[in-house]
Amino acid sequence: MTVRAVLLAVLGALVALALQTTLFGRATIAGVAPDAVLVAVLLFAVRSRSEPAIIFAFVAGLVFDALSVTALGLRAGIYATVAFLAIRTIDRMDSNPFSVAAWVGLMTLAGVLLYLVVGTIFGQVNMDAGEAMRRIILVPIYNLALAVVLAPVSARLLAPSRRGFI
Repeated sequence: MTVRAVLLAVLGALVALALQTTLFGRATIAGVAPDAVLVAVLLFAVRSRSEPAIIFAFVAGLVFDALSVTALGLRAGIYATVAFLAIRTIDRMDSNPFSVAAWVGLMTLAGVLLYLVVGTIFGQVNMDAGEAMRRIILVPIYNLALAVVLAPVSARLLAPSRRGFI
């Protein structure tokens, strides 16, 4: 990864953090908001395919934790785990925006499930079964929709010389 790509990824994560803590924090659909920070982390992992994506995911999650009311490190650990899973599975998908979006949806599903389990163990998640099911179903769908729009943009910005989306 070039310095330009890393700086653009950091800028994208900061924009995603700003959107997540302001716009998506207030404007939800069916009581659930997309996880824009996780989409930014996953799209960076698609392009980098290396361990710095895990560090990037951890730092993005740590900053998100610092800006929210969850335990410090909860999202950081989850984002780092999902980034590791993403790097290990990236070679199993096609190079088009829809397969990248479907892959982001699956990785988001893994992140949501991990967040619900770990958050419940540490007393950070307090919700009924209906709300949990809404999150399990809707957050991956929202992130899939965001990824359809953002995958071509991130492909052109993060690695303009490489062809395809992965």
